[in-house]
Amino acid sequence: MNPPLSRRRRVAGFALAVLGLPLLTAVTGEISLFLAAVVGVALVGGLWPALLAAVGGFLLLNYFHVAPLHTLAIARGDSLLALAAFVVVAVAVSWVVDLAARRTAQAGTLAEVAGGVLRGGPDPLAGLLRQLRDTFALDAVTLLERVPGGWHPVASVGSPAAASPADGDAFGVDDRLHLVLTGRPLGKSDRRIVGAFAAQAAVALRQQRLTVAAEGDKVRTALLAAVGHDLRTPLASAKAAVAGLRSTEVSFDAEDEAELLATADESLDRLAGLVANLLDMSRLQAGALGVALTDIGLEDVVPAALDELGPLGREITVWLPDDLPAVHADPGLLDRVLVNVVGNALRYSPSGRPPSVSGRARDDLVELLVVDHGPGIAPDKWDLIFQPFQRLGDRDNHTGVGLGLALSRGLAEAMGGTLNPAATPGGGLTMILSLPAAGRST
Repeated sequence: MNPPLSRRRRVAGFALAVLGLPLLTAVTGEISLFLAAVVGVALVGGLWPALLAAVGGFLLLNYFHVAPLHTLAIARGDSLLALAAFVVVAVAVSWVVDLAARRTAQAGTLAEVAGGVLRGGPDPLAGLLRQLRDTFALDAVTLLERVPGGWHPVASVGSPAAASPADGDAFGVDDRLHLVLTGRPLGKSDRRIVGAFAAQAAVALRQQRLTVAAEGDKVRTALLAAVGHDLRTPLASAKAAVAGLRSTEVSFDAEDEAELLATADESLDRLAGLVANLLDMSRLQAGALGVALTDIGLEDVVPAALDELGPLGREITVWLPDDLPAVHADPGLLDRVLVNVVGNALRYSPSGRPPSVSGRARDDLVELLVVDHGPGIAPDKWDLIFQPFQRLGDRDNHTGVGLGLALSRGLAEAMGGTLNPAATPGGGLTMILSLPAAGRST
């Protein structure tokens, strides 16, 4: 464990022993004053400066103040006994002071451990393991969980991570969890502190899993609420159109039948898009989304994505420089991102001012800018638009379950890119999709 006293205090203790005792020797030979000086050195610098003060004080007293003077010989037995008692008391006091400092440091470490778990944070378990590694200067700390067929590392910091309790110094939390340390061996007092870390790691893991479960319940609740309206609306429109066409009580001319068929087709397309978004989001959250990265030119992807948006997509202005590098991305996922982002821009663009799409190269990235001139969103609300089931400023009942931008950011990050908003000069919102340029080392 790290020294309980700081380096500055230890240096001050040594300096006080080296400079203070000779000065005290020149003034007096009173043993009680020398003992007080040793206690002072122990309070300032801890054990080792105090030991130096005790031995040094003994030698100075013997040489300058105990007969025969200016020699280390001792003529009287009571003087020898007094000096021996002085050394014993000085060493005992310095040891107690140093031990108290160590206990205080250990108590502070335990308080930090408990506080770190209670405060939580984005990943309290990883933070706890990182604190343990730094506190004891270890190479790695791994929390292992017993699973059928062996051990599974739940969390790990440092390298190399342990794959089983035999790979390091193991601390069993229970039959299922083991905390494994890799690096230098620990003393007995340090091992007691690590035992507290191990117990808190189990608490942090339980807290983390409860949080994930709660988030899952929240997502499921929001999903059910969204499905209740957003999936039912296009389904009801399609069913009504088909029911009208099948009705024997009403006759429709060719124009009416074409309109009903178009309504059914449009509603089913919207329903298919919502279901695809829901499936992609569920796979993304479960970590089961397949990503096949390849080099592809945006001049091939962008037009195809705009075609999926129908007549409105053909009104969008596209500007891609001839020397724009290809991107390293998954063509299917990139198409999904573009359809969602450009479709969102179309939804909020005023009539007669369609959005635009442009590309630019920046360092080892390629940026695709989707610019709209709609009402825009305040910067303090930018993070909200990427939360699932959040829809800011909805103006109709056809905006989906609020997954478009949340899913698009997740897909962009799955491809090693980012999706971030910016304000459009003159009003509106610009979405910036950044992707690795082809040939960039990852």
